[in-house]
Amino acid sequence: MKTYLALAAMLALSACGDSAPPSPAASAPVAAPAAPAAPEKPAVAPPAPATPLDLKGAIASTISQMEDVQDALASKGAAILAIWAASEMKWSELQTLEPAKYAMVMKDSASERGKRICAAGRIIEIAVDRTTGTPLFFGGMYDDTGNLYRFIAVGSTGELVQNSRAKFCGVVAGQLHYQNSVGGVAHSVQLVGMFDLPENRKR
Repeated sequence: MKTYLALAAMLALSACGDSAPPSPAASAPVAAPAAPAAPEKPAVAPPAPATPLDLKGAIASTISQMEDVQDALASKGAAILAIWAASEMKWSELQTLEPAKYAMVMKDSASERGKRICAAGRIIEIAVDRTTGTPLFFGGMYDDTGNLYRFIAVGSTGELVQNSRAKFCGVVAGQLHYQNSVGGVAHSVQLVGMFDLPENRKR
């Protein structure tokens, strides 16, 4: 703004002075005013590197998309958390989550999502899915009290197969209801997590 005001003042002064029109001989060429200098660009600091999410941060980013599902592999939030967990979930962080109760999830899943359940029992089925390029293990298990879980397991599954006994710890994503083999509807809690194996405890 100051540059433009100075330029306007110079033009005004050149128009004033002796009222008599100058003779052609006395007239001297007037240099054109210099263009205003371009303002210097302020130095911009490089953006700070993004901080990797920990487990609680990943849960906070996906919990709004977790919901109870019927005849589906997972809710959108559970699927996104599982893809993140495949490379980033740590056993130690999983153990710091607030524990949930199976009965409370079946009563009001919204109040229990993002918490942790660890269950010991027998695997009903387990199979790998590599659609995302990262192996995710989908399956089901009954715990020793008869509660039914559907899991998305990341990390190592070792030698675990159908009918193996195992302990699984995972993040509660909600309820999952599906048609069972006898024509009824099975009601389960869906978990995203890892089996309690030496390889996973080192993650």
